[in-house]
Amino acid sequence: MPGIVDRCRDAAARGVVLLALDGLSYGVAEQTLVHARIRPLLSTFPSTSTTAWLTAVTGLEAGEHGAVGMVYRAPGADAVTHLVSGSRYRFGDAAAAVGRGTAKLVLGGPTLFERCAESEQNRAVVVGAELEGLSGEWAEALLRGADVVPSAPGPLTDDPVEVVRRAVRDVGARLLAEPPSLVWAYVNLDDHIHRFGYDRRLRDAVRLLDLAACRWAEAGWSVLAHADHGQTPVTPRAELIDAWARMDSPAHCVLPAGGAGRVRWMYPRPGHRRRLAEELRQALAGHALVLSPEDLDAQGLLAATPVVLERIGAVVAVATSSCFPVPDPGLAWEHGARSEDELLVPLAAWGADPWPEQTPSSPPPAAPPDRPRPSSDEETA
Repeated sequence: MPGIVDRCRDAAARGVVLLALDGLSYGVAEQTLVHARIRPLLSTFPSTSTTAWLTAVTGLEAGEHGAVGMVYRAPGADAVTHLVSGSRYRFGDAAAAVGRGTAKLVLGGPTLFERCAESEQNRAVVVGAELEGLSGEWAEALLRGADVVPSAPGPLTDDPVEVVRRAVRDVGARLLAEPPSLVWAYVNLDDHIHRFGYDRRLRDAVRLLDLAACRWAEAGWSVLAHADHGQTPVTPRAELIDAWARMDSPAHCVLPAGGAGRVRWMYPRPGHRRRLAEELRQALAGHALVLSPEDLDAQGLLAATPVVLERIGAVVAVATSSCFPVPDPGLAWEHGARSEDELLVPLAAWGADPWPEQTPSSPPPAAPPDRPRPSSDEETA
């Protein structure tokens, strides 16, 4: 993404508008962004926002920038941390009672915003009401080099039409007031999709965004949009939730489980790794692959770099069915694993062509040859 943004910025008559569409799948984008040219992108593994957005703005893999999921431990820490909220947990303690460690959760890297700001004439602006209240290592790494400007006043909502309307107002205001060379707009469709999926309201919202992008392109802006991950329906079974809870305990693990939705990992006690993996494999048979970090590397999913090995758990469960015991069984849709609906996301463009070396009839492959596509027996929506 950083290279694509650079090419568009160099060719744009006025600048670039980049819409960061949280949770939009490739298939739904094809049906709703009808005025755009669309290509498939492959999300990260885990297919979750903290990992994917940081990869998108830095061009680095999770094994380099360090955001290996939504919940994990910092190197040497005595707790796991929720990367967005900053809440920290260990067995038997309230989150507020756990002290902070000194090791970094996120390493980050140079962002496309910093590259944009290297020239005195260029400026990168970020809009998105949900981002304004964020702090902590992940938010700092994600937004390095950008000016985060206030959103239009009004309460936050999960309604996708209202989310899009606010985003359109926010972007329009920046394009009128000393236009920067890059406007990066976060559009939170994810919260609605978690509860209702890709329903009519969601599709109406994306169509509104498509029309707004057309207007900006007609005014001379290069407009891009891409998502971080898609989502798939989930129907977690009570017996699998109970089995996970029995093993995610101080008897077997040194810390509570981490992960990201349909990918979860445990931190086994010394000497418990092999037995815990086998018991979990039997309990989740037919609903998950139980792997080690080294297995993830061998399958081309997540490189077992020192950065990853210091953060991820030694026993990893990757969902292969909708019944997988996700952290929040009240959600109707989830993501994090490797089904096609989670991994394939859109890259859409209005105005300047961001991939001039390719013809419209020859899109890039959905997955690079060194990373496997979802297995044929994996359930998708």
